[in-house]
Amino acid sequence: MSFGDDLTAEEKAAIEELKRRTINDITPKMREDETLYYRFLKARDFNIQNSEDMLRRHIAWRKEFQVDTILTDYKPPEVLVKYLPTSLIGCDKEGSPLIYNDMAGDPKGLIGSAKKIDLIKYFILIQEKAIAVMKEQSVKRGKPVNTMVQIYNYGNMSFAKATNKKSMEMAKLGIDIFQDNYPERLKVVFDINTSFYFTLFFPVIKVVLAPAVYNKIHFYGTEKWKDDLLEIVDADVLPAFLGGNRTDPDGDPMCNSFVTHAKTVPESYYLKKSEKILCQIPGVRKMTVTRFSKETLTFEVKEANSFLEWEFETKSKDIGFGVYFKETDSKIIEVIPKQRIDTYYGPETGVYKCEKPGTYIVAFDNSYSWIYQKEIYYRMRVIGPNSI
Repeated sequence: MSFGDDLTAEEKAAIEELKRRTINDITPKMREDETLYYRFLKARDFNIQNSEDMLRRHIAWRKEFQVDTILTDYKPPEVLVKYLPTSLIGCDKEGSPLIYNDMAGDPKGLIGSAKKIDLIKYFILIQEKAIAVMKEQSVKRGKPVNTMVQIYNYGNMSFAKATNKKSMEMAKLGIDIFQDNYPERLKVVFDINTSFYFTLFFPVIKVVLAPAVYNKIHFYGTEKWKDDLLEIVDADVLPAFLGGNRTDPDGDPMCNSFVTHAKTVPESYYLKKSEKILCQIPGVRKMTVTRFSKETLTFEVKEANSFLEWEFETKSKDIGFGVYFKETDSKIIEVIPKQRIDTYYGPETGVYKCEKPGTYIVAFDNSYSWIYQKEIYYRMRVIGPNSI
């Protein structure tokens, strides 16, 4: 069976019309993809004009990032190869490539050690490698393989990683790139080992997810996901740490020879250290938190699903940081547990989705320090539900 055998007459006609409109503008590399027109049409509910607009933006995007030659010509920075925890780990029983993402990576370290263009290109490189695997599997199996499986492991996600604004911005950028340029490439997503910190991270990401993508996500805590993965992946293909039988030749169940796990980026990779410039920006406020004490800031949120944004840095040392919620005449609830934050390599940025209206309290806690007072430079705001 080849691609297109089960298309309706109307779908085939739409494909021919979109092809007629754009055939002179797509590259030879794009013409190798027999699903190209169908995927962009399906992503826009077979509205030919909307599909054409989307495809033309994609053509321009491919040219901007040299996607046609990225597999052969692009050499990613060493720091991304070693420390960005995304790996192709095999194929499922139908030949769809498996991409494993460890969400406990070091976003500050990666963003501080690589240029944005390289972060984008490395993301594209992974997707293009997966598509190359699809082509290989299609030939091997004698039937089209056009989709991938994504696994996101949130098991070791921390507060700093769950609320880091730059990390969220890069995640949202990755989602936008995937949805705009790889439509109908996703088979299923496994979000595994979700915890409290996942509930801080995902609501911010969810706002940019297209329904077609969101509906393919399966959410799991710490149980049942191994059995469900083994329903679609052979045990001898699936790494042992994900519930399969596969190990490295030395018996290592973590499969470090082909899986990049989350690790802290060494300081030697950093492009530069923080110059403590936040204090010089107009509108930034200063707060001094004496030793054995804490200071709070209060924000009244009037509209549900608004966002609380923050950016701060200490002049030196670290500071305890937490966020609390108080409904009218009710007790105070901790919504972001207190963490000690060090801004040595740059300001701490973050965002929290305020699902309920009420009073939100940001606390800077220096009660653990016997010796040092802390100077904090900060800017914070509440923005509406549709402003992020």
